[in-house]
Amino acid sequence: MSDVIRLRGEKLEWREIEGEIVLLDGEAAEYVAVNRTGTVLWPRLQAGATREELAARLVESFDVDEATAARDVDVFVQVLCGRGLLEG
Repeated sequence: MSDVIRLRGEKLEWREIEGEIVLLDGEAAEYVAVNRTGTVLWPRLQAGATREELAARLVESFDVDEATAARDVDVFVQVLCGRGLLEG
């Protein structure tokens, strides 16, 4: 999968607080908290990144192998997609 994954640009307000992302989705009128792993991926998702780039970022940041990082990315992206937070 080499498609670029990117956060939806409109009506998303977020801040990093104590190592976690706190997000207000103005479209759905709900708050979302992102854990430390997701916080590492957040800037890349904002700019747009491939699955492989996101997994590499997790490998760099945490003591995990590539397969574990790829699974974590897949789960995180599915959650964001399910909440309508990604483009497309």
